[in-house]
Amino acid sequence: MEKWLLIETVDQVEAVSARLLSAKVIAVDTETTGLDPHTSRLRLIQIAVEGSQTVIFDCFKLLPEAAEEITAILSSPSIKIFQNAKFDLQFLRSEMISVSGWIFDTMLAAKLLRTSGGPRKAGLASLAEHYLNRVLSKEEQKSDFSSQLTTRQLDYAADDAGILLELRRKLLDDIKKHHLIEAARLEFACVYAVASIEYDGIYLDREKWSDLREETEQMKADALSELYPFIGFPTVQLDMFDSHLSYGHNANSSKQVLKMLNDNGIHVENTSKHTLAHYSQHPIVVSLLKYRQASKALSSFLCSIPKQINVSTGRLHPQYSQIGAWSGRMSCGRPNIQQIPRGKAFRQCFAAPRGRKLVIADYSQIELRVIAQLSGDQRMIEAYKNGEDLHRLTASLILQKQIGMITKKERQAAKAVNFGLVFGMGASGLRAYAFETYGVEMSSNEAEVFKKRFFSGYKGIEAWHRELQRKKPGSSRTLAGRKHTYSKDSGMSGRYNTPVQGTAADILKNALGMLYVVLKDTNTSIVAVIHDEIVLECDEIAAQETALLLKNTMEEAGSRYMKDVPVAAEASIAGSWAGK
Repeated sequence: MEKWLLIETVDQVEAVSARLLSAKVIAVDTETTGLDPHTSRLRLIQIAVEGSQTVIFDCFKLLPEAAEEITAILSSPSIKIFQNAKFDLQFLRSEMISVSGWIFDTMLAAKLLRTSGGPRKAGLASLAEHYLNRVLSKEEQKSDFSSQLTTRQLDYAADDAGILLELRRKLLDDIKKHHLIEAARLEFACVYAVASIEYDGIYLDREKWSDLREETEQMKADALSELYPFIGFPTVQLDMFDSHLSYGHNANSSKQVLKMLNDNGIHVENTSKHTLAHYSQHPIVVSLLKYRQASKALSSFLCSIPKQINVSTGRLHPQYSQIGAWSGRMSCGRPNIQQIPRGKAFRQCFAAPRGRKLVIADYSQIELRVIAQLSGDQRMIEAYKNGEDLHRLTASLILQKQIGMITKKERQAAKAVNFGLVFGMGASGLRAYAFETYGVEMSSNEAEVFKKRFFSGYKGIEAWHRELQRKKPGSSRTLAGRKHTYSKDSGMSGRYNTPVQGTAADILKNALGMLYVVLKDTNTSIVAVIHDEIVLECDEIAAQETALLLKNTMEEAGSRYMKDVPVAAEASIAGSWAGK
């Protein structure tokens, strides 16, 4: 008997449906003509069931007529195993085939197990070798699936689906062994949302973006002109082929910029932003930083992002790595929307099309709230329960002033103290961090005093730090149970930060999984995720209702893990991302 059965007619689909619908666990894989679900096509769907032939659906011959029958199979109560589910979900959606129910994603499971003895790479071939001691050929992966299918291609397709059944058993054993059931649950629920975010994409106002690019190019040119007296005015030099401009110093060369600074009385050892912050008022440094800011904006965003607009949808479709950092935090690329500058000029370009609105919500001080929960600091917990402004509270503690007398500038200083000291900064580090991040100047003595008063005011944080310093644990867990194992040379800052950042990521992912369910049959899409912020796009008429739904869902998602500290989300409605 062949290990696979090729299905090419609707009658054949009906003949295998009963067997697939009755299975408790099915493994699902796809083969496509490319990587973009908007411009490439779905060719094969492979479904493997324990103890039976793998069923291979030839989508070129079956769709769209069989879409409803295949949807029924993929929406049955069975557990569906995928390797990199977000990819398959998008291609299935492009053919009007939906998936629902519990998913087990072997790639996400492997990434979750990376710091519990799992493999560093989570590709199917790596997993097969690590867990099954089997060499899986991926030679046919790059073959042409758009033409006549070969036996080798069908063998390859069937193997990719069948092996998922074995992998799940191994991965599930390890997930249970390392007490990662809850972390796996939220990752698998979240993958539906991530697939949807990537597929729907986000709208970019190209005209505004073009205007911003022109302004930034002018800013760069102006900054370079301001540097001419220091780097040398450009001269035209002729060579065999053409003429080019030459300067005394190259503003893009750290070595030459360092010499320029030293030649002009700024004696520093390097040209980092941290070092130059101490000379931020000097005209050379002002122009140099302006030049660097414009150059980075052009190279990282303004020139490259328009090229990534999808020709079919006219939208950007950023790619998210669901477990992009060791902490569990998501990362992003092509383009990296999480790194878009916060300024209004950039964010107003990410807009809602006519008749639509963006609903934007982020968690309020989520990492500080997580720290309060992890440390059990009663003063901090009570402040959040009573709806107090924690930054004002901290300012009153470190300045020994009544909370009602705290100024905006003093609150800003306390903000630096809160975010700096909870993650283990010393007084000198706090001083530099406060200046660079918040523009707050404090003396060495003030930094020492603020640190002492901070830990005197927040005894629970101090005790939490001391306990971690005493034990120096080899691993930590988030409130959802996500595990991280530290390397031998890991410092204390990672031990303070990782479970906090990881818990915040878990809360956000739980919210995304919940949002996908409540938004599934609506005309509202999740279009962006930026660490603790979620952006939806909806019909203008539904904006108020959607804002309330987003706020409530995000807060409910946090309450699953935050038992003592209330979680707060703030939602706003705007025509663009800048309207938050």
